[in-house]
Amino acid sequence: MTDHVSMNDWLEKYDGTERISKGDVLEGEVISVNSDEILVNINFMADGIVPKTEIPEENPLAYAPGQKVSVYVIKVDDGEGNVRLSLTRAEGLIVWDELLEIFNQNKTFEIKIKEAVKGGVIAIYKTARIFVPASQLSIAYVSDLSDYVGSKLKVRLVECVPGDKKAVASHKVIELETRQVARKDFLSRVSIGDQLSGKVVRLASYGAFVDLGEIDGLIHVSQMSWRHVKHPSEVMKEGDVVDVIVVQVDRDSERVGLKLAKVMENPWDTIYTIYQVDDVVPAKITRVTQFGAFAELEEGIEGLIHISELSESHVSSVSEVVKVGDSVEVLILDIDADAQKIALSLKAVDSEPETDFAEFVDETDTKATLSDLFADKLKNLKL
Repeated sequence: MTDHVSMNDWLEKYDGTERISKGDVLEGEVISVNSDEILVNINFMADGIVPKTEIPEENPLAYAPGQKVSVYVIKVDDGEGNVRLSLTRAEGLIVWDELLEIFNQNKTFEIKIKEAVKGGVIAIYKTARIFVPASQLSIAYVSDLSDYVGSKLKVRLVECVPGDKKAVASHKVIELETRQVARKDFLSRVSIGDQLSGKVVRLASYGAFVDLGEIDGLIHVSQMSWRHVKHPSEVMKEGDVVDVIVVQVDRDSERVGLKLAKVMENPWDTIYTIYQVDDVVPAKITRVTQFGAFAELEEGIEGLIHISELSESHVSSVSEVVKVGDSVEVLILDIDADAQKIALSLKAVDSEPETDFAEFVDETDTKATLSDLFADKLKNLKL
């Protein structure tokens, strides 16, 4: 029998081959595969064996003969004359070099979300674990992190420390860049006078912000109605879809000013076509003061019933006659469109009406006289 020759003995005798050591990462080519291991040619006197446990996802059949692979040397001699290799460990070392290059060059790459954790999600890139904070998943607020599990995301690295195997990525930065490109394009095309449609996304004391798709435009309170608007909520609410007209475009500051496309026409501009002096019209009492009561004829048209026009009788207090919310009929005494004032009278409508003789008229007798009409009434009078 021949004596057993160790791998180290062979290495000493093997002429023309570089020595390999534990921890080396080598390039090889797959020779054969089976369900338990992969045989790899590493240009050495002995081929290398990659056991199933050292293969990503423990799936040897995912590889094919002729495929180029990077392998990590676990043992130069496994006791049977074989070089023990690992694909997983090689990839684990190589991937951090790759990630550092990606980070330094600010490249975009794709990751797959594996699980949701406190404050964000964990993704896998080859064999490296990458953390994506919840705040970096999207421009929009993310309420349920689990919705991302199993999905793929395009990201950029915002931090990479290979020595600590630490990598932090962001998808939000890509969304912001995409939005910025869209904003620039939108601003290059939009012009004053354009009519657009959008959703009200936020109300402020000075106006309402409308999502136009690529950018948010502002409707100032002064552009919501002809009348004074104290707060945008008097006109609209968040979530409303409104038609707007562009009134200002500032491309440098990326701001777009808007106005409502259907701003109510000032009724005072057409007041004389709707109301005339001596018209009797319905109204609602809106305010009560010491000198009289204000009554609204329609939205935006409010007139004053002076205390002297409330009743034929003496009025010591306006509230004796009317109160806020009362529905009344009033006579228009005067209209001043320029001053936006209307003088009204309640007593002119409430005064005793003239006697209506219609009920006494016999429509079949066209020759009836006054004495005929009042015959029954006059005979009862005592002189």
